[in-house]
Amino acid sequence: MICNPFDHHRPTTVQDAVAVLDRPAGEVTVLGGGTMLIPSMTLGHVKVDCLLELTALGLDTVTVEHGHLCLGALTSYADILRSERVAQHAPILRAMADVVTGGPSILNQGTLGGSACFGNPASDLPACLVVLDAELELASTAGMRRVAARDFFLGPFQTARRKNELLARILIPLRDVTQVARYTKYKSCASSWPIVTVACVLYQRGPDPWTLALSVGAAAGIPTFHAFTGDVQALRAPEAWVDAAVRQACAAVGPGWSDELADASYRRAIVPGAVTRMLRNVLQEVST
Repeated sequence: MICNPFDHHRPTTVQDAVAVLDRPAGEVTVLGGGTMLIPSMTLGHVKVDCLLELTALGLDTVTVEHGHLCLGALTSYADILRSERVAQHAPILRAMADVVTGGPSILNQGTLGGSACFGNPASDLPACLVVLDAELELASTAGMRRVAARDFFLGPFQTARRKNELLARILIPLRDVTQVARYTKYKSCASSWPIVTVACVLYQRGPDPWTLALSVGAAAGIPTFHAFTGDVQALRAPEAWVDAAVRQACAAVGPGWSDELADASYRRAIVPGAVTRMLRNVLQEVST
C-alpha cells in the first residue's frame, strides 16, 4: 500500500505530458512499466510528489520509418518477442528479451524505455542499445532531440535525460545484412541482475567489408563499445584481432563498477573469458 499522497497525471498526448514535466514547482516522477518504481513506492523507499503516467500516450508501437526500426518507449519485452520487425531488423533484442530475469510480470510490464532511463549498469538493455548504434529520442516543450546510446548512459543510474524530458522512442538504424547477432550474460544466480553482459553483432552495409560491433555491459558504470572491420579472409584467420579485441574490451572497462552483487575486481575478471567466448562462438557460426 502506498501511504503518501501525490498528484497523478495520465495525459493522452506527448505535448500534455511534457507540459507536466516543465512545470516549475515540485519533482515529477515518470511512470512507465513501473516494475521498479511501484514496489519502491509501496515499500516507502521512494516518495513521489507528482506521478506522470505514460500508459495513455501510445508509446508501445514497433514501426519501420526513414531507415530506422522505431520502438516506442513503452514497448515491453513481450512486445519485442512477438514482433516480426524486431526479429528481422534487430534480432539481438529478441535474444536479450528471451533471457530477461523476472518471469511473466517483467516480460509483460517491463519496458525498454523504463530500463534505459533507470540506468542500472547491471541490466540487459544498455549494451544491446550501444551495439546497435541506437538513438534515444527525447521529448520536451522545446521539441525533440536525439542522443546516441553511447552518449546516453553517463554512469550508474545516470543518463542524459533531463528532468523536463521524457523518452519517446528508441531508433535503430537498419542494416542490409546482419549475419550474426548474439547476446549473453553472466549471473551469480538465476534470479539476480547480470554481473557481465556481452552483446555482439556482425553485419555488412551493401558492398562494404563486414563490421563486428561488440559491447560489454555491467562490468563498468557504462557499457563499452568496440567496432572491428575487415574482409572475409580476416574472419578465417581471427587470432590476432580476437586477442586485440579482448585487450581493448578489458582496457575499456577500466576500474570497473561495484554493487551488492559483485565488486569491480570480480566483474573485471570475468570480462576476458566472456569476450573471448563470444567472439569464438560468432566466428564459428560464420564459418559453418
